[in-house]
Amino acid sequence: MTDRMAAAEVATAFIKAFGAGDMVTVAECLADDVVFESPRVRAEGIDAVTAVIGEFTRIVEGVDVIAALGDAGQAMVIYNMRTVPFGTLRVVDHLVLRDGKIISDVVVFDTYEIRKAQETEEAAAG
Repeated sequence: MTDRMAAAEVATAFIKAFGAGDMVTVAECLADDVVFESPRVRAEGIDAVTAVIGEFTRIVEGVDVIAALGDAGQAMVIYNMRTVPFGTLRVVDHLVLRDGKIISDVVVFDTYEIRKAQETEEAAAG
């Protein structure tokens, strides 16, 4: 395995573990000082990040990786995330690694389906 492949392989293993709800593997991929950012939340430190990711896995039915690329220190993974309440969301993760562990994960996805579901819930509540 080359250094250029290493980051993409770690990133892909992390995303697949997330999609499978495998929090042991998710945690093994993360550095203690990891920072996670998504359109909905920011968390710092392995305990906070695994809690946020673990909470979200409850609604994830799986992921289908479309592409992954990277160099020695970073990777980008594009995937479809199948969720129970929101359908399939196209997601991009940009991950930065140090010593083979993820130190930064910035997640980007269109929040339209999530916002639409929340508006429906709020209207029903009254």
